[in-house]
Amino acid sequence: MSKESIDTKKITFLSLMVGYSLILYIIEGFIPNPMIAVFPGAKLGLSNIITLVALMTFGFKDTFIILTVRIILSTIFTGPISYLMFSIGGGYLSLILMYLFNKIKGFSIIGISIIGAIGHNIGQLIVASIIVKNIAMTTYLPFMLITSLVTGIFVGIVSKFTTPYVKSRTKNR
Repeated sequence: MSKESIDTKKITFLSLMVGYSLILYIIEGFIPNPMIAVFPGAKLGLSNIITLVALMTFGFKDTFIILTVRIILSTIFTGPISYLMFSIGGGYLSLILMYLFNKIKGFSIIGISIIGAIGHNIGQLIVASIIVKNIAMTTYLPFMLITSLVTGIFVGIVSKFTTPYVKSRTKNR
């Protein structure tokens, strides 16, 4: 197989992952959130499934690219510029933590997902604290950790079953 063919196949897979991530992000916007009264801004984080699967399949560098493109495009499609800052803060911290904890023996993909969800919420709270210029925003963290646990488990379970399938389809990339 030629180098150009391999690069084209890799770019195609990465593009598909960005597309899947965007689709999940948009679908999530249509899902009613019963927790909105208790936890404003709480979401399932469906697009994080793609981030975790990509990290397990492609590694940090390619996942960083997928995440960055998804953040930029989702902000363009669905939200104000403030979404960009919250997505960067949460998404990048989440990815870094998942990458680091993936290197530690004994962490399952579900555990890594929970760490990612926690990192995402911490990253968003840091951004919120900077925007509002009030560190008291971090008092919201205990409530967000509850949602992190639930969403992290959900994303982890889906990723656990999705990752082997994606890996089998990308073996020869």
